[in-house]
Amino acid sequence: MGLFKSKQNANKKVNDRSEKGERKKVKYVWVSSRKAIFIIAGEVKESKYSYGIPIIPLHGYYRSKDKSYTARELGNYYVILNLPKDVNIDELEGKRIVVLGYDKGAIYIDENDTSDESNDNDEEGEGGDEEK
Repeated sequence: MGLFKSKQNANKKVNDRSEKGERKKVKYVWVSSRKAIFIIAGEVKESKYSYGIPIIPLHGYYRSKDKSYTARELGNYYVILNLPKDVNIDELEGKRIVVLGYDKGAIYIDENDTSDESNDNDEEGEGGDEEK
């Protein structure tokens, strides 16, 4: 009996790298709407005239070379957000989700409560040694 090749690995190279045809095209964009939401997917890189940040756009309109794109249309691309040199990049350091144009009252953030008090209460209710 011969060995069968898996269809799933048909386009893979021997060293597990995919072929060039499978990579997403790169799209360099600017935010063109007042409201936008995106996830920062990498580190800020500095170029000669601007900063570039890899992002995953979730909401808003983005512009690239006289054409406007919605976040959904950019789903097939590896998106780099261009920011001018005068932007304070230190504000974005350590951040992963960016929300532009919305009031703080319009945003709901479910924070994980990791305080000591909540952990102590959980442990007591589990039927441990109780003194009566």
